[in-house]
Amino acid sequence: MKKTIPGYGVAAAVLMAAAVAGFAACLSTGASTGSAQPNAGNQDQRKTPGSAGENAARVKTGRPKTEPAAPAKTDEELIAEAIDEGDCAALYAYIERGKDAADPKLLTIAGNALKRYTTLDTGTPKYRTGKMDPKVRRVPKELIEQVFVDPEAALPGVVASLAAGVSDSFLKAKILHDWICDNIAYDAAMYFSGRLGKQDYVSVLKKKLAVCSGYTNLYNEMCRLANIESIGINGYSKGFGYTGKIGRETDHAWNAVHIGNKWYLVDVTWDAGPMDRRTFIKRYSTEWLFLDGRPFLYSHLPDEDRYQFYAPVLSPEDFMREAYITGMFFQYGLSLKSEDPEYTNLIDQGFTFDLGLRNAALMLTSALRTAQQKEVPGAAWVERKGTSAVFDFDVPDTAEYTGHVFAGWNEVRPQQRVDIPAFEQSWLPGAEKLLEAKQISEAELELFKGAYFKVQDNNRYYFAEDQFDAPKNNAVLKVHKLLELSTGWLEDVLNFKVKAAPGYPGYGKDTLKYPHTFSTYNSVPNTQLISPLKGALQAGSTETFVVSSKDYNSIAIIIDGQFNFFTKNSKTGYHELTFEIPQAITTLKVSGGKDRRSTHWSLVQYEVVK
Repeated sequence: MKKTIPGYGVAAAVLMAAAVAGFAACLSTGASTGSAQPNAGNQDQRKTPGSAGENAARVKTGRPKTEPAAPAKTDEELIAEAIDEGDCAALYAYIERGKDAADPKLLTIAGNALKRYTTLDTGTPKYRTGKMDPKVRRVPKELIEQVFVDPEAALPGVVASLAAGVSDSFLKAKILHDWICDNIAYDAAMYFSGRLGKQDYVSVLKKKLAVCSGYTNLYNEMCRLANIESIGINGYSKGFGYTGKIGRETDHAWNAVHIGNKWYLVDVTWDAGPMDRRTFIKRYSTEWLFLDGRPFLYSHLPDEDRYQFYAPVLSPEDFMREAYITGMFFQYGLSLKSEDPEYTNLIDQGFTFDLGLRNAALMLTSALRTAQQKEVPGAAWVERKGTSAVFDFDVPDTAEYTGHVFAGWNEVRPQQRVDIPAFEQSWLPGAEKLLEAKQISEAELELFKGAYFKVQDNNRYYFAEDQFDAPKNNAVLKVHKLLELSTGWLEDVLNFKVKAAPGYPGYGKDTLKYPHTFSTYNSVPNTQLISPLKGALQAGSTETFVVSSKDYNSIAIIIDGQFNFFTKNSKTGYHELTFEIPQAITTLKVSGGKDRRSTHWSLVQYEVVK
C-alpha cells in the first residue's frame, strides 16, 4: 500500500482537533526558457540554477542569536521557542505527545501556531506578481557604481534607498529579492568547473556573480541592513542531474525571512533566472517568493527538519518518492487528488492521474519528452471534468521518458529562445521584409535584432529580458504578431519519470496514441474532444466525431477549403459528425469558429494512415 502524503486539509483538521484538544542537483527542472509549441504556445521548461559549493550562513539577522539555556526548559518555554523558530516538527511532536496530559491552553497555542504553517497563506500571493519593483532601478547612480567596487561601504546606502518609504515588510523583502535578481547573475562557469570561489556577500557583489550560497548570503546581509530577520537554509533540491535519489552532501541553499509571526521561504537563486545547457538566462520570477512550506517541500528538502516549516515532517524517502512540483503549480490553483504521479512511475498500458482545478479558465496541456527533451507526439492527453483535470500518459517503447504538465493564463510574451538557423534564416529575413512593407519602422527592426543574443555552443538565440525596456518589448511582440510567431506561454508546473513496466513493450514507437492539440484547443476552458480519442485514423474508414464546446458555436472538418460542419445534438448538446476519411489526405483537422461564417481555427489534428 502506498503511503498517503499529508496535505493541507488533513493536517489542518488534525491540528485544529488537537488545539481544541553539492553540486549534482543545483539546477532545477522547473519551468522557464521554453521553445515555441504551436499546439500550446511557449511551453516553459526551466532548468533553474541552484547551489554549488559552501553552505550558506545560517546566522539569524535582525536580532541576537539565543544561547542555549543550561536548566531544563518548561513546556511553556519549549513551545514559545518552537513558535519563535517556526519549528513545526517540535510543535507537532508536542501536540501528538500531549493530547491527554498537556495543558489544554498550551495545546491550543501550539495548535494555532502550527495551523499557520499547514494552511495555505492567503496574504502572500499578492506579492508573487512576476513583476519586478521599479524601485530597483531608482537607486542613485553613484551608489550603484560604488556597491560593486566597495560593497561594505556602499551596500547600506543601497538598501536604505530601496527601503525608503516602504513600511510593508513583505514588500521590502520583495524589493531586496528583486534587486538581487536584477543585478546578480548565476555563475555558470564556476558551477561547471567544479571549483568553488568565495561566496560571501562582498565577493558576490564585486563579481556580480554567485552560486546559490552566494545569493543566500547576499540576501541575508541586505535583510539585516533592512532590519528583516533572515536565515540561510542548506538542503537538497530536485535539480539538474537529479535521478530520484539525494546525495550525502547538501546541494542547494535558500532563505527564510521572519515577518509578523511566521517564517516565509524565499529562493532568490531560482527566481533570478534559468539555465539552458551551460548558459544562464536572466529571467525574473516570483515563483519562490514567500512560498508555503508544503509546496516548497516538493522541490527543496532542508537538512534539518525544523526548517521544513511544516508538519508532520517529510522524510528523505518521502521527498525522493514525490514528483517534482513547482511553486507555480499552487499559484495556478492546482492540487493533487492522490499521491500519483510519483517521481518514478512504472506503467502498464497507460498512466492516469487527476489534478484538482480551482479555476476552470486555466490553460492546461501536457507532453511526454525524451531524455534529450524532444517531445513525443501523441503520447499525452488532458480531459477536463468540472473541477478536475484528468491526465493520460503512455510510452511508445521501453525507454524512460519525462511527463510534463503545463499551465498558465495564456500570457503573451516573446519567445525566450530559438534555434540559430530559425532566427537567422526565418525570423530576421521576415522582420526585414516587414520593414520593406513599412509594417514596422527601422527603429523597431533594430530593437528586434538587439533583443536576442547568440550562444553558439547551444545553437540558440535567447531573448535578453528587461521588464523595464518597454520599447524593445513592444517591438519584439509586434514582430512576433506580424510574423505569426507564437506568443502564448505556459509554465512547466509538474514533471515526473515514466517507463514501461516489465512485460509491457509500449504502445508502438511509430504510433500516435492521442490526437495533436493546438493552442486554440488548450487555451479555452469549455471545449473537449469526446471521440475519437486516438492519434491515427484509417483512410477510407468511417468515424463519428464528437466535440463538446461552449467556446465555439461552429465545429467543422475542413479539407481543401470544403467545410464539413458538425450538427449539434439537441439531447446531449454535443457537436457531432459521421465522416468518411478521404484516401488522399495525410492529416485531418477538426476546427472551431464563432459561427459558420467566421474564421475557423484548428483545434485537434489526426494522422491519416493508409
